[in-house]
Amino acid sequence: MSMLDSISKSLRFDPQIFVFQLLMFLVLWQVMKAVYWKPVLARIQDRHDDIENAHTTVEETRHEIETLRNDYQQRILVVETEARAQIQAAIKEAQAERERILAQARTDADATLREGITRLEQEKEEGLLQLREQITSLALDVAGKALGNASDPIALRTLITDRVQKSGGNPALN
Repeated sequence: MSMLDSISKSLRFDPQIFVFQLLMFLVLWQVMKAVYWKPVLARIQDRHDDIENAHTTVEETRHEIETLRNDYQQRILVVETEARAQIQAAIKEAQAERERILAQARTDADATLREGITRLEQEKEEGLLQLREQITSLALDVAGKALGNASDPIALRTLITDRVQKSGGNPALN
C-alpha cells in the first residue's frame, strides 16, 4: 500500500461519501442560489437602483433649481432695468413739465409786466392830460385876475394850451 492509502485509511476517507457529499453540496448550492441568493441579490440590486435613482433625481432637482434661480435672477434684472427706464422716463417727463411750467410762468410774467407797463403809460398820459388841464385852468384864472376883463378867455385859453403842450406839461420850461 502506498502512503496515500495509508493516510486515507487513517483519515477514514471514503470516496463514495466524498462524491455523495460533493453532489449534496452542489444541490444545496443550487437550492440556496435559487431560494436565497437570487432574492437577496435582487433586493440588493433594487436598493442600489433606488439609490442611483435618488441621486439622479437629486441632481436633476439641483439642476432644475439652478435653472429656476438663474431665470428668476434674469427676470429680476429685467424688472429692475424696466423700472429704472420707467423712473428715468418719469424724471425726464417731470423735467420737461417743469420746463414747460417755467416757460409758461415766464411768458405770463412777461405779459403781466407788459400789461402793467402799458397801464402805467396810460395812467401817466391821463395824469399828464389832467395836469395840463389843471395848469391851463390855473393859468386862465391867474391871467383873468391879472388882466381883468380886458382879455378874451377863448384866445387866452388857446395860447396857454399851446404853451403847455410845447413845454410838455412842465411849467418851469415856460
